[in-house]
Amino acid sequence: MTPKQAKKVFLCYWGSWSHYIHGPGKFSVDDIDPALCTHLIYAFAKLQDGEISPYDPYLDTSSKYGLGMYKKFNDLKKRNPKVKTLIAIGGQNEGSVKYSNMSATAEGRTKFVNSVLKFLPRYGFDGLDMNWEFPTTRGGVPEDKQNYVELLSDLRTAFEPHGYLLTASVSPSEAIIDSAYNVPQLSKYLHYISVMCYDYFGSWDSKTSHNSPLRPREGASEAERKFNVERSIMYWIDKGAETSKLVVGMPLYGRSFRLTNASDFGFGAPASGPGPKGDILKTPGVLGFNEVCKMLQEPGWNVYRDPNVVAPVAVRNTTWIGYDDGQSLNAKVQFVNELGLAGAMVWAIEMDDFGGSCGELKNPLQSAIKSALRPSAVTVEPLLQTSVSAFPENASRPTWETATPPTSTVSGTPSNRDVTTTPGSFLLPCPKEGFYVHPGDPHRFYRCVENGKRYDVYNFECAPGLVFNEALEVCDFA
Repeated sequence: MTPKQAKKVFLCYWGSWSHYIHGPGKFSVDDIDPALCTHLIYAFAKLQDGEISPYDPYLDTSSKYGLGMYKKFNDLKKRNPKVKTLIAIGGQNEGSVKYSNMSATAEGRTKFVNSVLKFLPRYGFDGLDMNWEFPTTRGGVPEDKQNYVELLSDLRTAFEPHGYLLTASVSPSEAIIDSAYNVPQLSKYLHYISVMCYDYFGSWDSKTSHNSPLRPREGASEAERKFNVERSIMYWIDKGAETSKLVVGMPLYGRSFRLTNASDFGFGAPASGPGPKGDILKTPGVLGFNEVCKMLQEPGWNVYRDPNVVAPVAVRNTTWIGYDDGQSLNAKVQFVNELGLAGAMVWAIEMDDFGGSCGELKNPLQSAIKSALRPSAVTVEPLLQTSVSAFPENASRPTWETATPPTSTVSGTPSNRDVTTTPGSFLLPCPKEGFYVHPGDPHRFYRCVENGKRYDVYNFECAPGLVFNEALEVCDFA
């Protein structure tokens, strides 16, 4: 079975602290739909005295009158016996130094591995997700790169007799990839490698750009062109990652900016900090989709879509939000399908519209991803009926293409991928990178990918009955 024929995986993180949210944003284990994802990941456990340990014993365990979320989480397998559960260890707040110290010696690694072998069966997890952010950084040392390989090797060897899964979330940054990861070795020992394809841009930047662009926006600088989903995944592949193990991480949240000038609101517009906080996360500059979709029901918002970024941007007065919706996530999944990657990952399910307050469908983003991962044609229903206006002619950066969410977009899964290593021929011209309808057959299309001074051409075919819509870059009804 080839990777493209293999069943795609859908890894879903749950941030357990969302149990403590007050109001309609509260999200606990009972709110998880175990039928949407193939793998559910509990975030996080911590490293304590060199061993894996519950991050919040009161929330996680049943001891000392605890709430027992580990048990409730793993009991989801009773509702869907096919779903796998993993415990994630690490995360941004854990830092890097503890993991650097633990992995530095064989004794430290053995102590950690043995603690995991006790932890997984005790609480009922099917595997471990490593979230060391990141080897060699934030107080780490250069030796972390090899020590991480040794750690993963030890874990995989210990897991094999028990059938436990070993996965990891990794950086999309080329600089961190080079310093932190021996990619072929990670690919050897991990079952799945989730590339966190988000947080490329945010309110720490002085100019606006999208949190998770599929491809570089029109007019992007050379520096910007390094920060997008396509570039990150291709870099991992070029460094030796197996496509059948690569998972594209997708955000169920957006990042916002405060514009310096309300009339200057394109990509690259000057910004003076984060946008206002929402009602749920209460964090300036970060908004869950469940916050964004409610905000967009209010008057005064305009939504724009760059044809390369694909994901939408919402603007009102001096607030600029780059987020993902069903249409952009569908496009990212089509990218997964085209390259024969393992599947998709999301951070995090508590930020989806799990209550269905913005439409008839609960968990619309997870549902869109799950549907698009199927090998058959996919229908993506609109998540919001947002008022979308044409981009003003006098806008400072008129480089976006305005897109209205479709009432029904049907896209076929590309098939028959043929790769040439020569520039586009006279039959398949490549004016620039992008997707184009085949000049001799509207049911076929091709993709031009810049490779130095030439273009590599990838050929695809729409599902029966569909033709390629070059404007939307999807297979659609004729």
